[in-house]
This record gives sequence, C-alpha cells and structure tokens, in this order.
Amino acid sequence: VDFIPYYKESLQRAIIREVDSASALSDRPLSGLNIVVNPGNGAGCFFADLLRDLGANIAGSIHLTPDGTFPNTFGVPNPEKKEMVEETIRACEANDADVGIMFDTDADRSGFVLPRTVSSSGTRADHEALNGNRMIALISAVFSRSSPGCTIVTDSTTSEALSEYLENNLGLRHYRYVRGYANVIGKAEELTESGQANAEVAVEISGHCAMKENGYVDDGTYTAVKIIGLLARVNAEGKSKGSLLDLISDLKEMPYEEEMRIRVTDGSLDTTTYVFQQLTQSLKEKSEDGSAADWALDEDNQEGVRFRLLSGGHFMIRQSLHDPVISMQVESISQEEAREKVLDPLLMLLSEHDSVIDYSALKIA
Repeated sequence: VDFIPYYKESLQRAIIREVDSASALSDRPLSGLNIVVNPGNGAGCFFADLLRDLGANIAGSIHLTPDGTFPNTFGVPNPEKKEMVEETIRACEANDADVGIMFDTDADRSGFVLPRTVSSSGTRADHEALNGNRMIALISAVFSRSSPGCTIVTDSTTSEALSEYLENNLGLRHYRYVRGYANVIGKAEELTESGQANAEVAVEISGHCAMKENGYVDDGTYTAVKIIGLLARVNAEGKSKGSLLDLISDLKEMPYEEEMRIRVTDGSLDTTTYVFQQLTQSLKEKSEDGSAADWALDEDNQEGVRFRLLSGGHFMIRQSLHDPVISMQVESISQEEAREKVLDPLLMLLSEHDSVIDYSALKIA
C-alpha cells in the first residue's frame, strides 16, 4: 500500500489549518511564497509537490528525485551538514526565497534557511541557516502563542541562552534531558501523561522534532509545516515585512561554539567509564574548591556534567553509551575566553590520562 498520498493529504490539511482554515484562499494558502526544498534525493522529495499544490512557487528546489545512491554534491542528506546548508543558501539567494527547507535521508529531521534582510519592496537577501538552538527557539515561539506556558523538552546540549529565551522571553518551561531523540520524546510523553507538564514539543538540537499535536511522531515534514504555517500566517496578516529571524532576535548566540571528542585509544568502554568518572570528579572538585572560580555546576543537568560560565555560555562533558568516546561541548563569548577558562584547565586534567586517551581535538580547537 502506498501511504504517501494519504500522508501528503494530512500534511496539506495541517498547513491549511496553520494558516487560516476560514480564509478565502484556504485551498492555496501558500500563494505568493517562494520556497526552496532540498531533500537531498531522500524520502522527503514528495514535499515539494505538496507545497506546489498549495500555491507555493517551488521552482528553485533542488535534488527532488529519490535516489539511494545520493548523487548530489554533499552525499547523504543531513540538514546539519555544512555543504548541504551552503548549497541550500545559494539556491535561496538565487530564487529570492522566503524559506529553504532541508531534510535528512528519511525526512525525520529538518533544517531551514531564512533571509536575514527583507527590503521594503520584499526582496530577500543574506540568507542564513535556521537550525540547532535557533530552530528550537522559533518552534517554541509558535507554541508560546498557541499553548502559553507549555514545556519544551530538549536534549542536554542546548545552550544556556536558549533556556533564558524560552523561560524569560516566551514564558515557557524548558526541560533538558538525556541526548537521543527517543529519550527526549519519551520524557515529553512521560511528563504529559503524568500531568507534571504540558510538553508540547520534544526536540533535539540535531533537528529531530516531535510534537504532542502530531502524536509525538518524530517528523521533519511536520516541523516544516509549523515553520511554513508561521511564515504564511505572518505574511497574510500583513503585520511584518521582515524576516522570521526577527521573531527570535532576543535569542543570544555565543560567538564560539564547538563540540569535540576525546577518544579512548584502547577501544574499551570500561576504560572510557573510568576516565570519564575521574574527569568528572576532578572537574567538580575544581569548581568546589574555588580553583575554577568562573565555573558554576549545573545541579539540574541530567547527563554527564555541565558547568555554566560566569562570563556567559557553558561547557559539558558526557560519555557515549556505545563508543569509547567522551564528548565535550563548549560555548563562550570568545575563542580566547574558551581557551583560557575551559580548554587549558581541561588539558591539564586530561594529561593525567595521556596513555589511554587522544585529546588532540582540544589542543587545536
């Protein structure tokens, strides 16, 4: 049975509902919008036709033929991949696009491209990626209107600034949980079913996003429905000629953001656990004894160990469950600040385990 026609119809109904079901243009609610779709020859190729049927101009879309060999220029589609983002930006610039949409191989993840500037005549320019913390912020802004005070469940690696934006600017609750989209979705369902929270959205920084209204299905095309619906609604209301990026202008973004990996050279998960436990203990001791005065332990963190930086940002380390790897994430006001306050102190601690780990990534970051 080919379920795609039924699935397309359900998404079309969702877009019409998002824009305005009572509108005289409800059968073509996307008229006047230029949308670039880049599914990377993956499962999301059908989405372009869906948008065209609703009135959107999709002429600038690329890689619309399903092909498991992925003959496109960036290989396997991944909306976080630099090459895929850059190609989508170029297509958006060339076609004066209101929005660019990217999907991964099976379209359960999505990423977006939006113009930074929109002229008084409506010309769009300076397109940028909307992914990671930015995407979570914009999706959350949608739900702050439709479900005030709801909870947004994310993975553990989202930024300090995102929490501030969700809670202080949007009046929502931010619940960080263990990385892994199944973990995040499961926690959202648990919080909602138990009555502890109304978790409208479960989303990973990688682009996996599930919503309560869609049965907590991990679906990149439904995420795109919400972004497109917001864009069409704003345009139809005539309230703004600016960019959707303006809606999240209060989200602070750190100039320096890096994720690095510390590899255990003997390949042993036992060694990985030992090194991780030793490193975690040393970090906590440095924070407690005052030798790292710029660190503040995040007591609510539920994965690995996370410290807020008093100058802004954070760093955290977490152990992979399946690979001999310890991941480290740093966000800071500058590369120099990250080097002085985080990386150099960690290099000293890691040197104690020289014989069993490769931490060269921290030396060059």
